[in-house]
Parts: sequence; structure tokens; C-alpha cells
Amino acid sequence: MKKYVYILLLSCLCLLISCSDSFLNRDPMGRLDESAYMNTDDAAFKLVTSCYAPLHDGFAYSINRVAIGSESVDDADGGGSDAGDRPQTTELGKGYPLSSNPLLQEAWTQRYTGIGRCNVGIAQLSKEDLSLTSGGQPISKETISRYISEMKFLRAWYYFDLVNTFESVPLITTVQSPSDRLEKASVEEIRVQLYKDLDDAINDPNLPWRKNFDLSTELGRVSKDAVYTFKGRIALFFAGLMEQNKMQGNAQEEYTIAKNATKEVISNGGLALATDFQDLYGGDYDKGFASSECLFTCLSKYVPETGYLTDSYAIMNVGRNNVGGWGGNVPTTDLAMSYDTQDPRKLFTIISDGDIFKKGNDQEIHNYKGYYNFSLLQNRKAFVPYDYRVDGNLQRSKWAPYWIRYAETLLIYAESVLKTEGSKDEVVKYLNMVRHRAFVSTSKKDQFAIQRKFEGTLTDVNESIFESRFAVKITDNLEQVIKNERRAEFALEGLRLYDLIRWGDYVKTMQAFSAKYNYAGKGSEASDRSWPFPIPQAEIDRSNGVLTQNENYK
Repeated sequence: MKKYVYILLLSCLCLLISCSDSFLNRDPMGRLDESAYMNTDDAAFKLVTSCYAPLHDGFAYSINRVAIGSESVDDADGGGSDAGDRPQTTELGKGYPLSSNPLLQEAWTQRYTGIGRCNVGIAQLSKEDLSLTSGGQPISKETISRYISEMKFLRAWYYFDLVNTFESVPLITTVQSPSDRLEKASVEEIRVQLYKDLDDAINDPNLPWRKNFDLSTELGRVSKDAVYTFKGRIALFFAGLMEQNKMQGNAQEEYTIAKNATKEVISNGGLALATDFQDLYGGDYDKGFASSECLFTCLSKYVPETGYLTDSYAIMNVGRNNVGGWGGNVPTTDLAMSYDTQDPRKLFTIISDGDIFKKGNDQEIHNYKGYYNFSLLQNRKAFVPYDYRVDGNLQRSKWAPYWIRYAETLLIYAESVLKTEGSKDEVVKYLNMVRHRAFVSTSKKDQFAIQRKFEGTLTDVNESIFESRFAVKITDNLEQVIKNERRAEFALEGLRLYDLIRWGDYVKTMQAFSAKYNYAGKGSEASDRSWPFPIPQAEIDRSNGVLTQNENYK
């Protein structure tokens, strides 16, 4: 079947499934009268599409996810017009947010919306004797199986967002009545369910590897590579909690799970890093998304006919003033200073005040003064060059986030090999694959700019220079190298909180940040009581006390 999630998500996805609004837009935990709906053409495809839809909510998903994952810690500040623009981000960054924090409420509501849709879809498509059609033709059992695997991955994806934020949450895997109120499951119970969903998807022969995708019709859908890498990601997290005695289990077994999962991708995926880091974030998003480095994303496109705009993240997190953005997601000075002066990833991660970009036959001088921007820096990964905006509008482009990249597969594998006392030569090999791309083959000049401050320290690096100055050696402190490499590679992509929590580095990192910068109170309340963050009080009230607050916030 030539339909695929990408097509529906190019425009206003919810409108494209509006023919089934009476079914899909009801409370996702509700008991639904589905009989008439399931007899409509393309009902199965609309079900699976509805499960992807929450990922395309700019404010409630991509902006929210990066605000919690990057702006709450040392990589970025919330930014905005003034101190009162996004106080919820500032509050979270201090380290002890209120249970009424809007970011946390938004994360809770939006992720459970996704989970509820997945539960509905899995329940409906798992029924026996289905007579589903697409284009008037019967849908094969193989296609239905693939849809279910995609939904199981997405359910695990939404749940892990919740675990990364709140740790223990209600575990719901069936269609619930709106009156049902469930208590929190333990993180150990949630771990079992996440692995079950991911293993079901992995073991489904109908879920393809990315190398077998028809990129003209399937780009944007879940692949086996994405499932394996995500399994590795969550295994590292659980291992870290176990090492810190924050959950029961054997950390070494978790590191082994991460190692084996990512090794499957390395051995069988036929993937490669994009040769030039700039290709991922330069502006030609088709080039980046079509590269085999892109394992999971949510593709987007401005569609003039519907007036649908692209993900709001792109305008939210670039500079204000003449640039036309809203000034969010301001990289910290600490992040900028963490890069090696010869690392061009900095160039394609951070823009400086005064940098000059091309604007057709004119130029665009970035001015980051006069608003809530302490560092006078902005997010290059969010910036859409003028040539790739329709009518120069930052919301009219193909900008979209990378949620999983092959670079992460390699770094998860390197870290898990190190943690399981494997070959240090193996660890170094995969670390250097990522670093070689950064220092040797990545451009030293931003092709869309006239002048960039960070270009001034960059020089060409050949193989000899790389080996002598930048290649990781087995005698290096490999654990620290991995930490540094993950920060440099994934900065501003929403993974920093995840890393600091699982490494047990959150408290000391944020306390040190507060002592050094003393900006907007960031890190001033960080302590062992900071994480997990508080369950939204509104959810506790709604449950009539069945749902209880995390102990560190009572």
C-alpha cells in the first residue's frame, strides 16, 4: 500500500483525519462505538496516523520536550521577550518546580493522549476477523501487523517521555473509561511493559529495516533500526537508575541489553553517518532526512492550499528582532564553552549575536540584544536559512526535529561496551567514527552565512592531524569522553536531562552552573529532591487521591 504516515503529516494532520473526528478525537481513554468507523475505507491507516499525530504538536510536543530536556539544565535557557515570557521554564530550571508547572502538565496530558490513541489502535487492529480496506481493496494481515508494531513503538516512546520526567506513572495499556482512575505503577513494572512493546515490534517480520524503506513513500515511519536504538536508549537509562539504587535490577544486564540492541543496528542496518554534520542542520532538510543517519523524525511541510504551517519549534527557538523568531531555547555560555575550538559542530549548533546570514540578494544580521537572552546566542539547529522559507516566513518550511540519529546508535554501543568491560579498542572505534565526521569531513564554513563568529577558530583537519590531536585513545578517560561527545553531538535536541539523570550528574552539574553563572536562579534549588519532577497536582485532584505525589515533592 503506497499510503504512508509522511503524506498525512505534511499538512494539518488532524484535519486530514477529520472524517473520523467523531471516533479519534474523543477522550483517548474512552470506550468507543467503533463498529461504523471500522467499516470505513482506510480506517486502519487513520488509526495508526492518529498515533503519530501528537508528535506533530509543536508547542505540546517538540517545544515541550526540548524545554524539559534541554532548557531545564545547563544546555539552554528558556529565552523569550522578557523574564515573564515563559516562567514555567525558568521555574523548572531552578530545580524544584511546583506541581502546577504548566510544562509538566502539558507533558503529562499530551503523552497520555498519544498513549490513549495507541491503546485504541492496538485494541481495534488486534481483533479477529477484521475486514479492513484501503482504496476499496482488502488490507493484508502483514500490513495490519506492521501498523500494530508501529503503535507499540509509539506507546513505548510516549511512556518513556513520562518516565524520564516523572519516573513512576499510571501504566495503561487497554482502552479505559473516562471515569477510571489508576494509581502509579512502579518504574520496574513500566520497564517490563516498554521492553514487551519494543520486543514485539522487533520480532515482527513485517516491520522493515530502514534500508528496505521506499523513501519516496515511507520516510517518517517507524523502522526496526529506530526500535532497536530506542531500546538501547531506555536500557542505558534504567541501568543508570539501578546504579544509583533508584530502581531494582541489575545494571550490567541493562548495559548488555543496550549493547546487543545497538549492535543489531550496526551489523544489520546498513546505515552510515551523514558525511557532513551541516547536511543535517544546514537547511536542505530533504538531504538530512533522506540520509541513513535519520532513524526517527516527524516530517513536515508548509502547504499553502490549507494554510498549514510547519512545526512552531522553528520560529519559537530562533532570534527575535529582525530575524523574526520568538527567541526561545537560548544556548548557554556553558554549552558554547564546552566545545573544542576546532569542533565545527559548534558552528551548526549555535549562532552568535552579530552573525550575518544570506537573505536572497541581501543579508540578515542577527541581533540578539534587547530581550531575555543572557548569552547572546541562539539555536542554529532550529534556524531555517532564508532560501528554505516560503516568503521568508520561519513557519513556512520543511523544518522538523531528529528524534533518533544513527550517531546515537554508535554512542550507545560505545558506552554499553565500556560499561560491560568490553574491548576498549571497540569503544574507541565507534567514538572515533562520530568524532571523525565532526572534525574531518564536516564543513568549516556555514554555506548559508556571510559571516560566522565561530568559523574563526576552525581549520581543515586531515587524517594525520585527526589521529594526532582529535582521535580518542584507549588511554583516555573514556567515560568522560563519552559524556563530552554526547553533549557536543546532541546539544539542544532534548537529551541532556536524560543523560544527567542517568549518569547521576544532575545535582552537581546544576549546582556548579548556579555557582558559576547565577543567571535567573538556574540550578539554585537543585538537590537530591529535584528529580523525579512532581506529578501535576491537577491530575492528583482529578483522581480523587488514587494518584499520589512523588515522595520528594510531598
